[in-house]
Parts: sequence; structure tokens; C-alpha cells
Amino acid sequence: MHAVALFFGLGFAILGLPLTIYNNANVWCWIAAHPSTCEDNSGRDGDIPCERGKNAWLYRWLIFYGPILLMIVAVTGIMIMLTRTVRVEEKRIIEMQTEIRSQLSSIEHTPPTDVTEDQPHWGSPAPTALWQTHRYERSRQMLYQAVFYLGVFYLTWLFVTINRMYQLVTGDSSYPLLVLHSMFGPLQGFLNFIVYRHGQITA
Repeated sequence: MHAVALFFGLGFAILGLPLTIYNNANVWCWIAAHPSTCEDNSGRDGDIPCERGKNAWLYRWLIFYGPILLMIVAVTGIMIMLTRTVRVEEKRIIEMQTEIRSQLSSIEHTPPTDVTEDQPHWGSPAPTALWQTHRYERSRQMLYQAVFYLGVFYLTWLFVTINRMYQLVTGDSSYPLLVLHSMFGPLQGFLNFIVYRHGQITA
């Protein structure tokens, strides 16, 4: 999986070099047309011809935002399946434990003749208070961690996507959206660090 991610990431990044789409994008050097007035963010031609990065708006969606949106959908689906699988497996284990405890409780508590009163009887049922308290604990931890992880994913890319969609539809830029884009976009690594350190699940 790491090899696949590196292959597509490096492949799309290198693809931009022969296409000459890396230019000044105001906030940073990124996929943009040069000069900036040769076409707008929706692909409409400007008053001067493009020297570099023709159709940059299209490549933004083909090699960056398109794959990211697909990954958001894929990660959401994977997290849903993962939490459901953990829940089902934990439910199966709890049902087995319940059956075993029920069988043990039905056994007559008849200790062997050579067993003293201080020794536990074979048929004595195990205490269930602690077991009942932690029912579905692992699946709850998994659900909370998945919600935190997806929440960071959505929060990081929400304003970025809204900003790019606004640019695609109107051909213009919104200063408030650019500010939110610039604030939340670079925070993904830091927010992921917080999620990974929060509520770590041990095997």
C-alpha cells in the first residue's frame, strides 16, 4: 500500500514538470497558469495568451483534488467497514463468554473431598461485574478513533474543497475562503498527530 501511494504521489508530482503547470499561485508555488491573467480558475481564456500552465485548472482536479476526494470517500468506507467488523467480532466473543458463564453457573458446586473450604470450587462462576462493565469497549474505542480521524480529514479539506469549487464555478477567488484554505490546509499533519496520540488502542 505504501508503494502504491508513493507511486501515484510521485507520478502525479513529476507529471507537472513536462506540463509546465507549476507556477506562481499567489499564496504558494503550485498548479497555476502563467501569466495569471491568461485564464481564470474555471478555464475561461483571459486577455493574453498563456506562456505556461495552459489548462492548469483542469490538472488541479485531475491529479490533485479528484484523487483526494476519492480517497476521502474510500477512507470513510474503510472506517465504516472496520468499525462494523470489530463490533461484530466483539459481539460474537461476548456471546461465547455469556454461554460459557451460563454453563459454568449451571454446574453443581460440589467440591472434591480433598479440597479445603479456602480453595475455590470448580463450579464457582467467575465474577461478572468487571466483564459487564467493559462490554463492547474495544468497538467503542475503535469508533471514537475513527470519528476523530475522519473528522480531521473532513475539517482539513472542507474549506479547501469549498474554495476550489467556488473558483471553478465563478472563475474568481474569495478572500475569506483563501484565508480558511491557507489556515486549515497545512494543519493536516498536526491534527493527525493529535488524533494518533489521543486514545491509543492497544492490542
